Amino acid sequence: MSIETDLKKDGIEVIQSLDTLKINSIARNIAQKICDTFPNYGFNQNDLFIKLSRLNMYKAKMPERYGRSKLFL
Repeated sequence: MSIETDLKKDGIEVIQSLDTLKINSIARNIAQKICDTFPNYGFNQNDLFIKLSRLNMYKAKMPERYGRSKLFL
């Protein structure tokens, strides 16, 4: 089953996949914010960036009930 099928079940319509540059920008910002917010947890910003940058990310049309974002694992 594809991610698009899973998303569609929840009423989420994929508009497009994000390109590598956009994914890297998002991954860099998230990794930095996690490390800044939780300095005592021993996160490695570079390791977080690498893991986040390998995720597929999409621009999607979402139902109001989900607010602004949703994570699918």
